[in-house]
Amino acid sequence: MSLPPLPATIRALVSGENSTAGVQTLNFASEEHVRNLDPSGILVKVRAVALNPSDWKHNFGEWGLPGNVYGCDAAGDVVRVGSDVQSLQVGDRVGIFNSCPQPTNGIFAEYAKFDSALAFKLPEGMTYEEGASFPAAHYTAFQALYLRLNLPFPSSQNPKSTPKAQTILIWGASTSVNHHAFQLAHLSGLRVFVVASPDTHAHLKSLGADETFDYKDEDVVRKILEAAGEGGVTLGLDGVVEKGSTEKVIDCISPRGGKVIPLLPVPDAVTKRREDVDVEFTLVYTVGGHELTFAKLLHFDPMPSDRTALQTYLTTELPALLEGWEEGKGSTRFKTQRLRKITVEGGEWYEAVLKGLRILQSGEYGREKLVVTVA
Repeated sequence: MSLPPLPATIRALVSGENSTAGVQTLNFASEEHVRNLDPSGILVKVRAVALNPSDWKHNFGEWGLPGNVYGCDAAGDVVRVGSDVQSLQVGDRVGIFNSCPQPTNGIFAEYAKFDSALAFKLPEGMTYEEGASFPAAHYTAFQALYLRLNLPFPSSQNPKSTPKAQTILIWGASTSVNHHAFQLAHLSGLRVFVVASPDTHAHLKSLGADETFDYKDEDVVRKILEAAGEGGVTLGLDGVVEKGSTEKVIDCISPRGGKVIPLLPVPDAVTKRREDVDVEFTLVYTVGGHELTFAKLLHFDPMPSDRTALQTYLTTELPALLEGWEEGKGSTRFKTQRLRKITVEGGEWYEAVLKGLRILQSGEYGREKLVVTVA
């Protein structure tokens, strides 16, 4: 089968000097990483991208370096596959995560090369925008719950016969990551306590939360301890990591001890708050399996086991969770997050991305994932 030719050039959003970003035309078909696609690589025509807080911090803040194509989440069409790729083929619709931005390759572009191990096939019924909203949030939840807290996979659970033996506390359940995390924890058979704004409580319970608490309540720690009962809370996930939230999660852990995962780095004083509570920061970028320095400050050695575990999950667990997906609703087992499509009247996709990044920077968004249609 003859494949359609690749474009000689593409447009991409490239970070600049002095915390700026702008569109540039980049060579594509002639690039080494395109001409000699590595065995596990795929080339993708990007159809949609989703925006994350880390994206504006890399483009407009102090985390990034000039000359890179940033972004975490996209969805699109596979146009080439490497020689070792077995789970995907040309023409597949995929959601993709990029763990290693480069000067000539990245998410905020019309075409790009990605690691096939970090891609999942979109189910019929899932739009490109919905697919783009998934990777960073879902992969972070997967990493925190299954690689750091060692929960059982949903496929090992029978909700009708498996008692809820453990309680997990998820702080900030309306964030993108925790929207995925508390649904997964519920599917994995845990009793799920969530802390969020009261106006979200009914919705969170409809998605599987067992108990809900108001993060502004001065007695929230005491109420959580009382609700947990004799078994107590043994696991915690903090998706907010601000205004003392991690300390409160630690204080909610049972006297028997447990483990807490904050999704941002915390000071040593917080990690040492209780000797019987293990506090471990986790970073989704390590699923790429390569050495990295995050935000120019945090060094991580290669974690190939993270990459292998995610690849297995994406091909064996995730398809069952997404089976029967309906646009705007989700599947019977997993519900979609509310999306907010960013556009610029009469403008191009990269202008919409810049607009969306500024919205994230200003904090003018709610319980929604910002997405942009590229093609």
